[in-house]
Amino acid sequence: MSREIEPRQLTFDPTPEIFATDTGGSFSFPLVAGNDAFLDTSPYDEARFVVSIWSPSANAIIDLDRSYVELRAAFDAEDMHWVKLAEIEPVVPPYGADSFDGWIVLPVLASASAFGLFGSGFDARSRLQIRASAYLVA
Repeated sequence: MSREIEPRQLTFDPTPEIFATDTGGSFSFPLVAGNDAFLDTSPYDEARFVVSIWSPSANAIIDLDRSYVELRAAFDAEDMHWVKLAEIEPVVPPYGADSFDGWIVLPVLASASAFGLFGSGFDARSRLQIRASAYLVA
């Protein structure tokens, strides 16, 4: 008799304000849950990610036509080589386009995985905040 695997929902640790690089408005942000970068993904078949990025400044606008965010993963804790999994497309922009919201559904590719967000096309040296969550299902 097989035991059914319960879905797992997790919210990645919230980010303090981060700053896009001044060379082109790019950033990299590792997704960490409970101070742990690597997640046990072996019991699951699918991962659904939800991402929201916004600027805490009332004067900043995120240009959804230029902004680009991708989800990357690392599968070996000894060699943190990041592999691009998918580009996260912005969903219907909110009024004023002051945030980047998107979601992606992917198959689980390894028994343990670390995930990160990598973005570009944001204003140089812009202040950003990120919230991300994942829903893992068998």
